[in-house]
Amino acid sequence: ARSSDAMWDVVKRALRLEADEPCGVGIVFTEIEDGSLVVTGLVPDCAADASGQIAVGDTLYEVDGVDYYRAERDKVAAAVLGPEHSAVRLGFKRGLRYESDPVFHVTLLRGAVPNAGQVAKMRVKPAV
Repeated sequence: ARSSDAMWDVVKRALRLEADEPCGVGIVFTEIEDGSLVVTGLVPDCAADASGQIAVGDTLYEVDGVDYYRAERDKVAAAVLGPEHSAVRLGFKRGLRYESDPVFHVTLLRGAVPNAGQVAKMRVKPAV
């Protein structure tokens, strides 16, 4: 029953967002070739930038305790976006050899962000 509750929450959130601008935390994610989402920018004066805990190059692993590593962009956007002033807990790994590093978590409050929910796609050839 829990997954259907989660599905209804997503549907209700989607319906609510039809009328309102989606609220996010001000992280610019870019999908790289392996499907992971990497932080490529922080929107000034938004929650992520103000936290001082998230850096360009961090890789997204979790949203609210759920594994979103290499998840579809639409699913990630639906999970990260939500009602204004609500909290979201994001898990990241940092650095080039991040696979073996522990996930670090940052809890942020959502707010109005221009163009929230848009994710860029970038083709990056691995360094040789």
